[in-house]
Amino acid sequence: MRFTDAATLRGWMAHETRRAVTETALDIDPALVSYAVSSRAKRRAGACRYTPLPTGTVGVEPAWDVHPGVHREATVTLATRAAAAFDEVTLRGVLRHELLHVEQVQAYGVTDHGSAFRERATALDVPLDCPPFADPAYRLRCTDCETVVGRRYRRCPTVETPETYRTACCAAPLTVEAVR
Repeated sequence: MRFTDAATLRGWMAHETRRAVTETALDIDPALVSYAVSSRAKRRAGACRYTPLPTGTVGVEPAWDVHPGVHREATVTLATRAAAAFDEVTLRGVLRHELLHVEQVQAYGVTDHGSAFRERATALDVPLDCPPFADPAYRLRCTDCETVVGRRYRRCPTVETPETYRTACCAAPLTVEAVR
């Protein structure tokens, strides 16, 4: 399914959220979730925006009766570029990743990519990352096995001085390819 406009994508996100709640063990209240579409995001496929609970800790349920409900509300945003580049299955994975953040926000008032998030993602078969949909300016390769080990979208220390870094795969130096 190709999304021709933001309203269609937001509608699909709301539908898929209700579907995820009924078909999976994802424990969220869809009434506390709003949806947005970003035409500006270039490398981030999705985001979960919320007002963090200042004393919140993932894994520790706060006393919600003394904290305002605003800390349980979240906005899930998907990028139009990602929606255009990905098939529906991949985009659903991005949405469910963001909904997993919503689950943590609604339970604890905060979220992160820590061990609890990773374990829950594995249990629900939710992807931890998504394929790139933007062309990088630079591609980093291992000089031994020639595997692409990173992508950079602008000049940075890794691009400027690759000889000072080693790859995790072979402990070999990096090479930098200019892509665009």
